[in-house]
Amino acid sequence: MIILSIPFINNDFVIQVAKKYAHYWKEFRLDYSKNFKSIPPEIVDDKTILTIRCREEGGKIEFDFTEKIEYYKKMIHETDCLCDLEIRAINDSNIYSIPANNLILSYHDFSKEIDFVKLEIIIHRMNLLPSKFVKIAVNVSNYSDLIGLKKLISKSNKPVIFAGMGKLGKISRILFNHLGAYSTFIGISDNSTAQGQLTLEEAEFYNLKSISQKTQIGGIIGGNQVKGSLGIKYYNDLFSRNEFNAIYLPFIIDDIEDLWSWIKNADLIFYGFSITMPFKKLIGAKKQLSAVNLFLPKSGFMSNTDLIAFKRSIEILNIKYKDSIIIIGSGATSEIALKAFQAFNNITISSRNEISGKILAKKNKREFIQLELLKNNKFDVIINCTPLGIRDVDIIDLFNLVFPTKAIDLPYKQNNTLLITRCIENEIDYIDGKKFWDLQAKIQQQEFVTAIYDLEE
Repeated sequence: MIILSIPFINNDFVIQVAKKYAHYWKEFRLDYSKNFKSIPPEIVDDKTILTIRCREEGGKIEFDFTEKIEYYKKMIHETDCLCDLEIRAINDSNIYSIPANNLILSYHDFSKEIDFVKLEIIIHRMNLLPSKFVKIAVNVSNYSDLIGLKKLISKSNKPVIFAGMGKLGKISRILFNHLGAYSTFIGISDNSTAQGQLTLEEAEFYNLKSISQKTQIGGIIGGNQVKGSLGIKYYNDLFSRNEFNAIYLPFIIDDIEDLWSWIKNADLIFYGFSITMPFKKLIGAKKQLSAVNLFLPKSGFMSNTDLIAFKRSIEILNIKYKDSIIIIGSGATSEIALKAFQAFNNITISSRNEISGKILAKKNKREFIQLELLKNNKFDVIINCTPLGIRDVDIIDLFNLVFPTKAIDLPYKQNNTLLITRCIENEIDYIDGKKFWDLQAKIQQQEFVTAIYDLEE
C-alpha cells in the first residue's frame, strides 16, 4: 500500500491534489494549518489518514491534545477514516478513545542513529495495544540498519507502515516490502512532509506499487554522482519492457564495508551492481583485481566492462599506434585506459594528484607531465578520465592545450561537456560519456539479464 502524504496548506490545494491522485491512499497532515477543522469532509473517507503532529513529532503547529482527540473521534464517526496517534502520547485513559480499527499507532525518532534496543521495546508495547496499523519513522544512516529494521518489523503483530528518513530514507522506502513492511509514505515535490520522503514522480518512475519482496535488487554503487547515472532510467525501462521483476537503484555510499555487509547478510535477492568512482579499486581488491565496474553477488563474478568500451572507442575513432595520446587522471578508469592502450607507444599521463599520477606512469612505463606544464602541448588524442567536465570546466582552456584530432571525454551530463562542445564546433571526432557508457552497458545488460533469469529459476 502506498500512501500519499499531503500537507493541509489550504482547502483549494488539498482538494486539487486529492482529486488528481484519487487512486492513492491519502494522509492529510492537518498540523500544517491552524484551521485544521476546515478540511473539506468530502475528500475524507475510509482510505484517508488524518494526522495532527505536535512539534516534537515533526509537526508544524502545536495543538491541544484533548481537542485533537475529540476532532479525531468526530471525523471517524462521520467518514470512517484512520487517525494517527504517537505512542508516546498514549496512556490507559486515552488509548480506548479511538476505535482500534481506525487507529494508527506511530513512533517517531529523529536521532541520527537508530536505537534498536529502544525500538524493540516500542514494538513490544505496540503489540500489546489495540490498533489497525503501527507506523515506524526513523532516520536510516547505514545500509546495515536495514537488516536490523527487517528483524524488528517481523516482530510486530500488526501491519507496519514504514517511513525511513534521512540519508537512506528514499532507498529504505523503495524497499519497504523487502523490510517486511505493509506500506510506506510518498510526498509531493516541493511539499514533502518528511525528510527523505519519496516524491510522487520517484514512486511512479520506480513503479513502486509493483515492487514486492520477490523483486530482485541491483543498481549502481558510487558517490553522489550516481544520482545522475544513465543506467537508472535505462535498466528500469528495460526491466519494465521485458516484465522482469527487478529494480535498478542508485546506491550512494561512504563506507563500502557497510554496503558489503548488507549485501552479504540481508537475505535478499541481488542480481548485480554497476560500480563507479571512487569504489572501482576498493571492490576489485576483494578479489585481487585492479579495478571493476560490474559485480554479480550470487556467483561472485567481477569484471570491468570499461576495458571493452575503451577498445571499441579505439576502433570507432580509428586511433593509430603512432598517435600521441594524453590521459588526464590517475584513478581506476585511467588505469583501465592504459590497459586498453598498452600496445600504443606515445602515451603521456597527467593528473592533479601528482603522487598517484607518477606511480601510475611508472607502473605502466609511461611519461608523466604536470598539468601546469601542458600549456601549448599538442596531442593527437585527449582522454579525460576525471569528473572535471561535469563541473563545466573546459579542459582545453584550463590546461592551455592545442586542439587534438580526437577525444574521449568520460563525464556525462544532460548537456554536452565543454570539451565535447569544442569538439563539435571544430569538427573533431569524439566519444562522449554517453556513448562510452552505452558501449560498456551492453555487456553489463547481458550479464544482468542472465543473472535475473538464473535467480528466478
